[in-house]
Amino acid sequence: MKKNDSGDFSVLYVEPTDEKTTLFPVIAGQKKPVVLMLAEQAQAFQRPDDFTTLKHIKRQYSLTIVFVIAHSAQMAQLASRNGFPVYQSMEDLVQAVSAGQLSRQRSLARPTIPLETKAGVEITSRNTAPLRAKEQPIGPGLAPDFSSMPENQRPIGSSTAPDFYTKTEHQQSIGSSPAPGFHAMHETAMKVQMQQAQKQSVSQPLPHIKPKQRRSRRLPTVLAVITMALILAIIGSFLFFSQSFQSLASQPAALVDIGRLTFVSSGQVNESSSQGIADQVILDAHNLPDPAPGKKYYAWLLGDKNQSDPTSVGLGALTINNGNTHLFYAGDAQHSNLLLITSRVLITEEDATMPPLSPSVDMHSWRYYGEFSSTPIKAADNINNYSYLDHLRHLLASDPTLEELELPGGLNNWLYNNTGKLVEWTTSMRETWQDTKDSGFIRRQTLRVLAYLDGTTFLNKDLPPKSPLLVDERLARIGLINVAGPNQQPPSYLDHINHHLSGLLQADSSSATLRKQINDLTTAISNINFWLGQVRQNAQQIVKLNDKQLLQPMTLTLINNMIDNTNHAFAGQLDPSTNQMREGVIWLHDHMQALATINLTAVKPDASGLVPQIVPGNMHPRAFVLNGAKR
Repeated sequence: MKKNDSGDFSVLYVEPTDEKTTLFPVIAGQKKPVVLMLAEQAQAFQRPDDFTTLKHIKRQYSLTIVFVIAHSAQMAQLASRNGFPVYQSMEDLVQAVSAGQLSRQRSLARPTIPLETKAGVEITSRNTAPLRAKEQPIGPGLAPDFSSMPENQRPIGSSTAPDFYTKTEHQQSIGSSPAPGFHAMHETAMKVQMQQAQKQSVSQPLPHIKPKQRRSRRLPTVLAVITMALILAIIGSFLFFSQSFQSLASQPAALVDIGRLTFVSSGQVNESSSQGIADQVILDAHNLPDPAPGKKYYAWLLGDKNQSDPTSVGLGALTINNGNTHLFYAGDAQHSNLLLITSRVLITEEDATMPPLSPSVDMHSWRYYGEFSSTPIKAADNINNYSYLDHLRHLLASDPTLEELELPGGLNNWLYNNTGKLVEWTTSMRETWQDTKDSGFIRRQTLRVLAYLDGTTFLNKDLPPKSPLLVDERLARIGLINVAGPNQQPPSYLDHINHHLSGLLQADSSSATLRKQINDLTTAISNINFWLGQVRQNAQQIVKLNDKQLLQPMTLTLINNMIDNTNHAFAGQLDPSTNQMREGVIWLHDHMQALATINLTAVKPDASGLVPQIVPGNMHPRAFVLNGAKR
């Protein structure tokens, strides 16, 4: 990996041998907008989950991230589908910046439908419509218009891009020769800025020039106004947070959240195991006192309380910087699902010179703690005595129903995997119909789509008699949508996920944050359910057509509808009536993983020598806070 951050943004050249375990922490540590230049055959971004993890990092650290991908249409498609602006070269990016066409990055829409191909990179567009059966095109002004831009300046598959500017300083990679595109970027930026300087020397005023234009003669005045506004904002923030700190100080110290640990996925998934899911963690904490002289803080993941053979996973030592700490744990070589074997986090203060191999048995060295509640939920319909932890694991690690059907990894993973296959199958149908009119291929792909929508148990509802099963029977045992009524067994992926999301809410009904998360997730599920239902209706029509009818234009209309709705279900859709995104499976997959977050509090073990269980929103009555005050 080569890095250049001497300008207004950080340029990282990702080489074929770079690994995510080293690249992602570097990205998370950047303070400027990040440009990722991918070398040909770069291995760090090969799977959809790679970009999902990067989205998590982008959101958590409020980063602006842009890709430059010149050699791979597939990677460009994956990046743009996940909301990252993509350019074919640094020159294109610099020209777009200099043309003033770039605005602050937003996840406005994920591209789904191939439109045209230029220089080997697939440029994509999307049809968007309200969430109803009849599709309507986007009206004027509802989406950013790049029609006036030269093609080489348009971001691939993205309507917006970051707000940053290039400098004229020499762009040189640190510790190695400059990566491809660095000098070209520098030369282009020099030419652009020389042209801008020449334009500014002309006395004729330009119409509608706003004070924020670069090198404007009013720039010092603008900077003074901005500086004053920032000073006032800082003063206001100081007063606000002063009141907040006073409010926190009046609360019991053991309930003060000092940070959190989040399980994230590397994406190194395997259809026969739960590996690559929740196999990494990110820990962030704040307001921590410095450890005692000769001591360090160490972070640990702990197994469940009821385990006869206690499990602990060492995450490493924490570095404290002005009371804050950040730690990224890349997981083990097997990409083991950590949520499957751990449910608690502990921070100890121990010897700095001799790093411990396991948490100290001296409980006076225990400083911070958090856990997923394993207390059975008190609800009449909770006949299995599920806890918050149980529901979370069913979603993200292992579900008993799926395990019986040889489908490891949790519900979230299989919903994402199977919906992605629908995108592949439906898109290939249009290409074949237009190119070769192969009616047999159209029918086979439609049967595959129905198999994943219905599940093999209920597939007979839609397939003609004696139709072959054209997919792996194991992978199609669970359907994506409900086709047999509310009591369908086994339940569809969408219904099953909804059930466990409701269980999480039952376990922690007092959390406003969780209520908002669950509400957003269930709204996305409703959208996905509608779109996939439309796909099924179109597929049912196609399988009833004979070979001659399959070659008629009406079949292409049905295929196009299937492609549109499948892509909406997977990537979401911009609703032109509200200009808001209706989220799909990609968003659902990403945000469902964010539920696997443990809040940390400053607690000590009680006198019995057991760490008190923290039920969400409550503290064990015998818990001690750090200063020893008992509540």
